Amino acid sequence: MDVFTTFLHIFIPLFVVVDPFAAMIMFIGYARNASKYERRRIVNDASLTSFLILIFFAFLGYYILLYFGISIAALEIAGGILILLTSVEMVTEGDKPSGGRKKSAQNEQGRDMGIVPLGTPLLAGPGAISLVIILMHDYNWIYVTLSIILVSVVTYILFASSFYIYDIIKEKGARALTRVFGVLVAGFAIQYILTGIVMFFHI
Repeated sequence: MDVFTTFLHIFIPLFVVVDPFAAMIMFIGYARNASKYERRRIVNDASLTSFLILIFFAFLGYYILLYFGISIAALEIAGGILILLTSVEMVTEGDKPSGGRKKSAQNEQGRDMGIVPLGTPLLAGPGAISLVIILMHDYNWIYVTLSIILVSVVTYILFASSFYIYDIIKEKGARALTRVFGVLVAGFAIQYILTGIVMFFHI
């Protein structure tokens, strides 16, 4: 497997699970009436928060698991289940699960929404955190780090240009993209579960 193919095997699943398109819909809803300065601040906070969380768990997540006695096989299965649940909601609802997002939209007035809920759990959620730990175990750390950086940069660009993109694809288009991503996420999730089962039973 060449370098570019290896990189794509890491970047594509990570980008799909982070799903900046779904988070972009929420950002538009939050920032529709905000000033340009506020929009820029929310974009910066969301992108930086998700990047730092993913990098933290990419490098320290395995040792945290080791401390608590959790195997990579168990994480593969657990992470796959979490990602699968995410994909089901993405396909059925056309949106990324929020953990009470509607209520959050009302309660976050006056609070830093760039960090919570946009940075986490929307971008750097349980599925993405599980995935980066698995990827760090399966691939070279340089490729994983570059993938996290690239995903964060793409997320920043999408958020920064979200209102221009929204004018083109509209809400229905954005939700349609999320549903398509949901099918891909389900495929990745099943693959991680099967890999975990193979690792656990030493097949």
